[in-house]
Amino acid sequence: MTTASRPPSLKLSVCDVKACEAMCCHDGVYLDQQEESFLHDLVKRLPSLRAKLPKEYIVAGWWNGKHFGRKTATKPHDYKNPSFPKHFPRTRCVFADKQGFCELEKLGRERGMHPWTFKPSTCWLFPLQEKNGKAVKPVAHAGEDPYRQPGYPGYATFTHCGRHDDAGQPWRKALLRESDYLAESGSVPILNSPGHTVRDLLGDE
Repeated sequence: MTTASRPPSLKLSVCDVKACEAMCCHDGVYLDQQEESFLHDLVKRLPSLRAKLPKEYIVAGWWNGKHFGRKTATKPHDYKNPSFPKHFPRTRCVFADKQGFCELEKLGRERGMHPWTFKPSTCWLFPLQEKNGKAVKPVAHAGEDPYRQPGYPGYATFTHCGRHDDAGQPWRKALLRESDYLAESGSVPILNSPGHTVRDLLGDE
């Protein structure tokens, strides 16, 4: 993309799961060790959540033939959205319900907590970028997409909330909730941090 063709000011659409069918969740999410430990503890403590998941809900993730880390598993999903990128696999994170809403976010809402209390940091940050605990402008066009590889045009700039939208809002306004939550947390990830373990959140339940 030439400089002249780049959007002069990045505008984004606010997340709307009903509109995009949670396309950003199509491949699950990569986890660090403390996030994986947190989710195992959470699932063990909540049989109602465990019942919604397959036996293997966290698996080894592979990218371009290389082991990329641990991630949430996926399940087949038939996307109806005509704008669903052709290079995305037609799968969805196992923590998403039939409509695409995250069971971990629903859990937070049901308990009167912040909706992202139980979510891995990459999930609630996206498409916001983070550096040293501060919000950084998301990638503006496919040429900057960090997931771009030969034969794979990108990820962030192909999702409903990650691509430039002339009818959207300036990125800081569109992602105000994310940047505010990041500022409140002080650092990422939050899961299994001191004061934010499963025991801290659920007590002796």
